[in-house]
Amino acid sequence: MLKWEKAAHTIHSNGESELLYVADGTELKIESRKRAIPHANRSGYWMHTSYFLIRPDGTEKEYWTLRQAKEAAEDDL
Repeated sequence: MLKWEKAAHTIHSNGESELLYVADGTELKIESRKRAIPHANRSGYWMHTSYFLIRPDGTEKEYWTLRQAKEAAEDDL
């Protein structure tokens, strides 16, 4: 089981943010990206968070939960 640590956290003025997790002993990373999605039928927006597994070769894959991204990282080893 990999041990994940928070490496960086960026918060933008509109509430969007990125949180980077790195796995000890590997080059695997997971980035949590919170984005403001405009409402379709009214003003304003809602926040949606996706998790991206970033492999050492630079490829990314999106997951709906942090747990899914971590499980995929474990399967890559």
